[in-house]
Amino acid sequence: MHFYTIPSFLFLLRTATSDPLTTTPQLPSLNGVLDHVVVYQPLPAAPEYKSDDSFNARGMEHVYLLTNTFLDLIQRDDVLPKGINTSMIINAVGEGPASTLQFMKAHWQDLLLQYIGVLTTGVFGLLLAIILPLIGLFFCCCRCAGKCGAYPDSHYDKRSDACKRFFTGVLLSVFVIAAMFGSVCAFVTNHYTFTGWTDLTRKMDISLDDTGHYFQHTGDSVHVLLVTNFAELEEVVNDILDESGPTLKKQLANITEAVAIETLNDLVSGLSKVKRNLRDISDDTNELEAKVAQLQDGLSRSQRSLTSALEGCTSNQVCEKFLSQYNLDKDLAMADDFLKIKFKMPAITGVLSDISDLIENDIEEKVLVGKAKFDLIEKQIEQSIEDIKPKVKTELREMGKQLETQNGKIKAALQSLDLAVIQKDIPKLDTHTLKYVEYRYYVGLVMASAILLILFCFILGLFYGMCGKRPGGLYGDDCCNTGTGASFLVSGIYFTFLFSFLLLLLTTAHFLLGAGVEKAVCQTLLAPHQSDIFQQIDQHYFQPTLNEVLNDASNGNNRYSATKLISDCHTNDTIYNILKLESVYNITELTNWRSHYGIGEYIKNLKNKLQIGELSGITLLTPETTHDLEELARSEISDMDFSKFSDILEDEITKIDLRSFIRHLRTLREQVSRYPSLKFVATKLDNEALYLENMNKVVETVKLTLRHLKQSVTQLEKNIKFNKSSMREAIHTLIGQANRATSVIRSKGPQLIGDLTGRYVSETVGLIDEYVDRVLTSIEREVGYCAPLSTSYNATVVAFCHEIVDPFNGFWASIGWCFLLFLPCICLSVSLISLYRKSEGYPGPLVETETQPLDKKRRDRARGHRRTPSGFPEVTHSRALPPVPGEVEERAHSRYRDTSATRHIEPPRYTSNPSLNQRSPPSAPSGEYERPPPYYYPGP
Repeated sequence: MHFYTIPSFLFLLRTATSDPLTTTPQLPSLNGVLDHVVVYQPLPAAPEYKSDDSFNARGMEHVYLLTNTFLDLIQRDDVLPKGINTSMIINAVGEGPASTLQFMKAHWQDLLLQYIGVLTTGVFGLLLAIILPLIGLFFCCCRCAGKCGAYPDSHYDKRSDACKRFFTGVLLSVFVIAAMFGSVCAFVTNHYTFTGWTDLTRKMDISLDDTGHYFQHTGDSVHVLLVTNFAELEEVVNDILDESGPTLKKQLANITEAVAIETLNDLVSGLSKVKRNLRDISDDTNELEAKVAQLQDGLSRSQRSLTSALEGCTSNQVCEKFLSQYNLDKDLAMADDFLKIKFKMPAITGVLSDISDLIENDIEEKVLVGKAKFDLIEKQIEQSIEDIKPKVKTELREMGKQLETQNGKIKAALQSLDLAVIQKDIPKLDTHTLKYVEYRYYVGLVMASAILLILFCFILGLFYGMCGKRPGGLYGDDCCNTGTGASFLVSGIYFTFLFSFLLLLLTTAHFLLGAGVEKAVCQTLLAPHQSDIFQQIDQHYFQPTLNEVLNDASNGNNRYSATKLISDCHTNDTIYNILKLESVYNITELTNWRSHYGIGEYIKNLKNKLQIGELSGITLLTPETTHDLEELARSEISDMDFSKFSDILEDEITKIDLRSFIRHLRTLREQVSRYPSLKFVATKLDNEALYLENMNKVVETVKLTLRHLKQSVTQLEKNIKFNKSSMREAIHTLIGQANRATSVIRSKGPQLIGDLTGRYVSETVGLIDEYVDRVLTSIEREVGYCAPLSTSYNATVVAFCHEIVDPFNGFWASIGWCFLLFLPCICLSVSLISLYRKSEGYPGPLVETETQPLDKKRRDRARGHRRTPSGFPEVTHSRALPPVPGEVEERAHSRYRDTSATRHIEPPRYTSNPSLNQRSPPSAPSGEYERPPPYYYPGP
């Protein structure tokens, strides 16, 4: 609100002197003339926007972070090379395949260098997809030849095999666990990609709805400011102009204390009411006096009668109880405080006579003459500005029409963006894409399931290999042994090679598509001001379209850029500043309303138009009127004390509640009537109850009369005191104020009216300035904040980039991660397979150093054909060797094994030195038994 410097005027102020009629002190100036206040309708409440730009990664944030970091490492900052722009690409594609091929031929080196990281990664994936199946083929051939861990070199562990088996298994477990996380991420991101796409159209529709609500709310806010609020201002200003006379006269009366003549007129015009109030008070007090005497006498009579009646039954227990409950001498009487009040007021008769004389002496007409002289000032003010009021109202209406026109232009600018067309085409997105999205989802599900199958084989292989027993050689032995683990590991290797081509080919395709969309679309939408491709598209396509759409709204004076619009919107600027609507209607021009519309000139002329005639002969109170008023002040009504009636409690007229006493008395009568000898007492009690009921009716009449008396006293004090202690003080104060007002108006009346008019004009102008300031502040700082638009934009970008593209990239990254981990898993599994297939533990250093020169050639030749399942009894194909020259003991190999081993937790072992058992005492059986003599057949 603007504050205007208003000239201060010194007026005569009343001071405490012995002669208030002749003293003319200076009076202070007032701070305001107008009592009118413009109550503006507030701006419409913001709609409930539903767009949500928050993103919940749902546990995949680390996957997205690693994927995006990897993409940032292999991609350059710009989307296109330096020598290529979007228009060149669009033109080449638009001219057909031949032109596209020619364009690629001319610029393939630039594109290759720009995306060298992406292409290198893609080529690596393709090469891996080709090489891995070939490696798998060679691996199968190697296995068929008995190599590559197809069979162990020996059924016995070597010295380091146990340690090798443990550490290799642990290392493989680490890779399998890491691949397990990748498998879980593959399933989750594949699902997130599908759900994100199916929810995309709904979120886009919500964003467009919020955008429409935003423009509608902005238009409604502008309408409230420029149309509705101005209409409210116009109504108040018109009222100020219509009430200019009464307003100025009222302020003059307040300043000069001439308001006293108004109060005196109210006082003398209310003398008839005072007279009526006094008569009512007189009637009520006389009636109360009589009723109190009647009630006092009746209660005394009832007291005596009850005492006499109850003397006949003092011996009865019921009567004794009643008399102990009530003391008839004290209780059946009037309240002491009520008896002290004297209701009758003889002075009222004299006061009524004095008031009647004053009324007959036309005191009301005499005061009214002075009031009419002061009211003449109001008429002169009205007549002096009568011709200028219509001109001010006409110019004010013209200003309102122009504001309505500008409101229409601003609303047209906001409605020029037709979102309904875009919103109508959104459902078509699902129609054209949802089928293919489902296909891709199921393809991703198959890819993740293949990874899970391979991972499942490795997990079971490790589980059986670490937790199972050695493979046995007996029928019915447990099949869940380390040999089963080796089989699962082989299955995992075979599945890895089998699925590698298709999985890596699809993963590479996902990678190329995801990396391209992330770079060209998502990074462009997330940071358009930093994207070279967005700036080129903005320059060649968005800017011409925006300027064409907003040309009518901006009168062709503005050039719009999508980059600048989005950037300004994200800073939460207002739509008025973003669209540069000051060129449509510069709202700051409202501050020049005085010169543009002429209203200011007309309002300023009001001061010059106000011509008040000579006021030196004005007299508000004549000496005769003053004498009559002083006679009224000397009336005894000011000395009468009516406050004693206001303090009376209506519920404390008698000492006891007569209703309750009568109810107990009737109860006593019923109890006494049961005794035949006391029936006469019951009759007397019944008569006294009826009598007391009549006395209670008198009490109710006293209460009603007393209530009416209080109302009359309250109304009388209001009519005679006028916020003073008495009527005498009020009349003397008002007479002094009226006489001083006469003196001030005679000496400084025209000057005061002129100064009041200046203040009146300034405050009226201030109301219009206040409206202009409200419009400027609201349009530039409150209306159309772009935060909802920014949220809608960000919600759409989040729905596509973070909820579709990020999970899509996370999917191929998870599949690629698993395959990279499967490569070391293959190598470690090949090493573990032969270790898991060995059926015997380390036999000791003696057997390990033995040589078998005779059957080495036969054993090597037959190795590729010796296949014994781990679940069947094993019979060795090797023969016992003759003893080495110089040795007595048999060799460690035997053709037979004891089938009774399955009946023991640890099977008995053959010993290479049977003579050791012969030296053992027979009473101490050993876990080993003596094997039969070796049988040696040298062959043909």
